[in-house]
Amino acid sequence: MTQKLLFQRFVVFFLASMSFACLLGQMWNWWSMKTFACLILPPATAILIFLAVRAPKNAAMRMWIIEGAVGGVVAAIVYDLFRLPFVLGVIPGLKAMPLFGVFPRFGQLILDAPLTDYGAAVQFAGWAYHFSNGAALGIMFLAMLPKATPRALIIGATIWALAVEAMLLLSPYYAFFKLKFDSGTFLWITLSAHLIFGVSLGAWLSLRLKTKKHA
Repeated sequence: MTQKLLFQRFVVFFLASMSFACLLGQMWNWWSMKTFACLILPPATAILIFLAVRAPKNAAMRMWIIEGAVGGVVAAIVYDLFRLPFVLGVIPGLKAMPLFGVFPRFGQLILDAPLTDYGAAVQFAGWAYHFSNGAALGIMFLAMLPKATPRALIIGATIWALAVEAMLLLSPYYAFFKLKFDSGTFLWITLSAHLIFGVSLGAWLSLRLKTKKHA
């Protein structure tokens, strides 16, 4: 792997990671999500878009950004659909769980809105940030994957998704958002959801890259 390619991987990974840095800084009290979402995240996203547009059609950088972002959003949708029955309380023996409750909180932090504000703007900002993180995960994954074979994509994406969840469990995330669920049930649901995110991401990317190869 050439130094140029390694540098490109680092740049793309770093720029995509700004989506997570927005929240991590808030949790560790380094900066506010509002400041970061206004001043840092938009330029980082704009640079990623610029790099994807300017890169040659067959360039790796273009593939990491475009396919990674789309794959991450698709996986995030599958992730949410898996959790939806738990939110609606239709699983026998389980009460409804507010698993989507952090999304309006994201919006409140980004817009610096009061905790009582659950309006359309807060909801939109929160959900948009959620899907931004999904896209970022997809981009970061492809940027650090040495070789995008079908096996590496599926296994690698699954390990990546579970590693991200492990990092969240070790961070102040759950305490910061005051998520109080039955520990055993919640742990099973959140790990299963991230497992499904990873498998979905890997399967989607494997299908997409195979299709592009034979196009």
